[in-house]
Amino acid sequence: MNVQSRAGSSAEVSTGIKLLAGVMGLCACALAGFGFVAAIVPAPGEGTGPTLFVTALVLGMGVGMLVLAAGLWLGTSWAWTCGCILYAGSAFGGLSTGIRSAGLPVLAGGIVSGLIAAYLYREREQFGIEFGQ
Repeated sequence: MNVQSRAGSSAEVSTGIKLLAGVMGLCACALAGFGFVAAIVPAPGEGTGPTLFVTALVLGMGVGMLVLAAGLWLGTSWAWTCGCILYAGSAFGGLSTGIRSAGLPVLAGGIVSGLIAAYLYREREQFGIEFGQ
């Protein structure tokens, strides 16, 4: 399998990908903001042990999502790879949990994640990803 990079490509990223990256960036800012506020102003009796770990995890996930959103906005191939892996994993996890628990919101989240992963895969040419012989 031959995978080529976007280097030297003059293709422009579509509006749909930029919209997805923008929404992901807004969600990432909110997630990082919640993590930052929780780290700065802990609730009474909190701020140590598992609570601090969860706060750091939420803050790290928010920053990571923001970096991924910027990569998708710019059309980098690493962001396409990470986005496909993360959204496909989220789809499988959401669908399996939603089916097991019969939770409609979890099932809907899995379906939406699957649709996003499928959309990213369909638009792989914009990121310079070509699967050859």
